[in-house]
Amino acid sequence: MVYFFTASVSADDDEFGLAEPEKHTIYMGKDKFENDPLIHKSHPKNLWFHVDKHSSAHLYLQLSPEQQNVKFEDLRLSELLLDQIAQLTKANLIKANKLNNISIIYTPVDNLRSDGLLDTGTVTFVNPQKLRRVHVVKKDNAIINRLNKTKTEISTEQFVKDQDQLLVEWQRSKKDEERRLEQKNKAEARERNEQKKFNKDPYGELFTEEALRGSSNEFRKENWVEDEFW
Repeated sequence: MVYFFTASVSADDDEFGLAEPEKHTIYMGKDKFENDPLIHKSHPKNLWFHVDKHSSAHLYLQLSPEQQNVKFEDLRLSELLLDQIAQLTKANLIKANKLNNISIIYTPVDNLRSDGLLDTGTVTFVNPQKLRRVHVVKKDNAIINRLNKTKTEISTEQFVKDQDQLLVEWQRSKKDEERRLEQKNKAEARERNEQKKFNKDPYGELFTEEALRGSSNEFRKENWVEDEFW
């Protein structure tokens, strides 16, 4: 079973609360045995959250297709969103959920390493430097209660099916974008080459065979009229 939560985040510049809040999907497995399918089947660019140096639930943030195309180093998330995820992660701290001043670590799913040599649901990191941290001073019941009211659940099988579909769509979109960029780069390269040729010989086009034929009386039509210059 996989649990889903919805975090609402208002825009920073919406001082009157008139804009519709952004909705973000957070999910987690029912227990440690659900962690493995979530680790291996979550979209590789989704973000994984865990309490640093403590046993806790594994939480994930479902990124939008646009965010999935951004490098982790360049990804910027709302502090309000991170605070909500951190609070929910802390609330699912297995043995010490009353601890204060803890750190929540997060990293892309594709930076996780989990194999048969590790205990069920345990992970290590491909690149330990590719981690970020969120500091939590203490538990905020208001945030946790608000998130728990949005809680829904689906089967692990349905979760895997949904994530596979999202991955296929993302890969297709990524290929389309790569083709578009390739065509754009080729067009810009052609323009640069043409500009270089023009800069090197700005009158070159005046003396092409086609231009010379067009200006020669030999190839004019029978009914052509000569311009008068007086």
